[in-house]
Amino acid sequence: MNDLDTAISKAHSAAEATEQQARHLEARIVKAGGTPPLRQYGSAVSADAIRKNLTLVSVLNRHDPELASYLGVQTGNYRRAAEEREARILRGKALEMETARLREVNAASTRYREQQNLAGRNPMTGRRWGI
Repeated sequence: MNDLDTAISKAHSAAEATEQQARHLEARIVKAGGTPPLRQYGSAVSADAIRKNLTLVSVLNRHDPELASYLGVQTGNYRRAAEEREARILRGKALEMETARLREVNAASTRYREQQNLAGRNPMTGRRWGI
């Protein structure tokens, strides 16, 4: 009987350890905004059940790519999104530089026109006004 009690105790400890890990995974899935798949007490979270749920796969890839990679459902979308964000930032900086350059060109043109007007010349033709 002692061997049976030891086997039961080991099985219970293994089930509790599996349950703790499964609850941790479920908590992380909920934190990411998903709904974990149903499972029986003491059993692990099924990666196959997660793969079949496209909404959960999408949520995990978007909000917790590390967990998605751990569960084997990673699509790499987070990397593409990061690259697109960086490209958008670079395009924004390029537009700011172009805007600053055009602002300087416009300011120089305005100064030229004002100088020509003060000198009594038509800035378009270079001739004196009234002649």
